[in-house]
Amino acid sequence: MSAPLPPGMRRVLVTGASSGIGRAVAEALLRRGARVALVGRRRDRLEEAAAPHGDRAAILVADLARPSGVDGLLARGRDLLGGLDGLVCAAGVVHHQRPGEIGEEALREQIEVNLVAPLRLGEQALSVLEPGGAVVFVASNLAHRPIETSAVYSATKAGLLAAMRALAIVGAPRGLRLNAVSPGIVDTEMVRKLRLSPGEPVPEGEAYERRLREQLEGLRALVPLGRMGRPEEIAAAVLHLLGAPWITGADWVVDGGGLLG
Repeated sequence: MSAPLPPGMRRVLVTGASSGIGRAVAEALLRRGARVALVGRRRDRLEEAAAPHGDRAAILVADLARPSGVDGLLARGRDLLGGLDGLVCAAGVVHHQRPGEIGEEALREQIEVNLVAPLRLGEQALSVLEPGGAVVFVASNLAHRPIETSAVYSATKAGLLAAMRALAIVGAPRGLRLNAVSPGIVDTEMVRKLRLSPGEPVPEGEAYERRLREQLEGLRALVPLGRMGRPEEIAAAVLHLLGAPWITGADWVVDGGGLLG
């Protein structure tokens, strides 16, 4: 028989579960035998991720850029899973824009998805999670060292880390642990989105492929260990924190040495 899952990993709600790090976290939990509520905006992708795992995987379609997508979300997950022990906030959005070129819509979306939604879900977790439960927020090493196009994204992730620590203080009397993982450059759809100058048309065909190759090569060159991370590697850190009984208020930087340069 497999060992029982530790508190924080038995019944978990994961946001951003349709792709990237969130999906890797959800799939890793399901492989371990957990019950998981997968949250995202695209039902088709959630169903694809959930299909191999039968009734241990539940689907919640929600847009975390809107308050209506956040309100009561953890209670809905608890009802679907028969209780809730863990929360992973992996949903995120980035728009690379230099100061002076930051669009209002991009500004608001990043604030809502990267900061407001996880903060509100963390507040819900304080009362909805079972005692001894755990929360992990996916932040970014850009919270520690911004680049010229990440002013908004870095600010939201730095704010998330501050919120995590405050929530950890409040949750401690109930044995709730709240931590964060701050990835570096991970090979996800977010990283493979072509970064264009304001007003620049999207290149087509071979020109698009060449620009994307150059972008990815440039990103790999920023990592001392010589490659981008894999979503599964970040998921492993998330699962460890969900099950670690004496870690709270911590920010684990998992970036291949990206902050060393």
